[in-house]
Amino acid sequence: MPTGPDTYSSMTALYDDPCNVQGTTYGKRWKRHGWSQTVEEQPTDNAETQAIIMAIHGGGIEKGTSEIALATAGYHPATLAPAVDGHALHDFWLFEGLLLSGNDRLHVTASHYDDPIATELVQNARRCISLHGCKDTQAKGKIQVGGRDHELREIVLEELTVARILAEITTDPMLDGDLPDNIANQTKTRGCVQLEMGTSYRSSLFGTDTRVQRKHTTNRRFWRLVGALRKAMSRLV
Repeated sequence: MPTGPDTYSSMTALYDDPCNVQGTTYGKRWKRHGWSQTVEEQPTDNAETQAIIMAIHGGGIEKGTSEIALATAGYHPATLAPAVDGHALHDFWLFEGLLLSGNDRLHVTASHYDDPIATELVQNARRCISLHGCKDTQAKGKIQVGGRDHELREIVLEELTVARILAEITTDPMLDGDLPDNIANQTKTRGCVQLEMGTSYRSSLFGTDTRVQRKHTTNRRFWRLVGALRKAMSRLV
């Protein structure tokens, strides 16, 4: 989370700046899974129960969120190999700062996040976990849990607690993800779970905390967090 106001008022404004080049300044990664009904004599349509995991400030913007998002969606952050933990694979959206430094200028707040692909992905999902980074002083030694999907929020908090990961429902309006315009709240249920994680906690999840090495050096703390989030999501989708 940057210390000052965003450089860009929207993702449209960011993309319109010729100084920003996809693949050099920033990267975008996403996946949407198919929705199907294969039983010939099934009398009713299958419910679309898709979920999406988001890191809208990934890469060098809020470090570590890209890797957590991929793994929570069910893909190893280094190899993209699908998880074999018995839980579902989920859609994902990552926007990643690729600059050697100064990635904060690529931060666009969630309520102004008008990327059309990200918006469509969220609108086609029923559940969403949106992963963010905050300052240690904001985190207060715990993952700050927010968002408008109160049912999933309580389940996430329960699974984090079972995994012995310190977390609490945030009361900080800067972290609570409660604005209806937050892109992660554009799901079919009009809600999400937003996790705000402090800088030190995110760094502790990797052996080497650099953009190149994070995906290769995930540790037990990383996989404990991912396991808790995947288990939480599996209880509703």
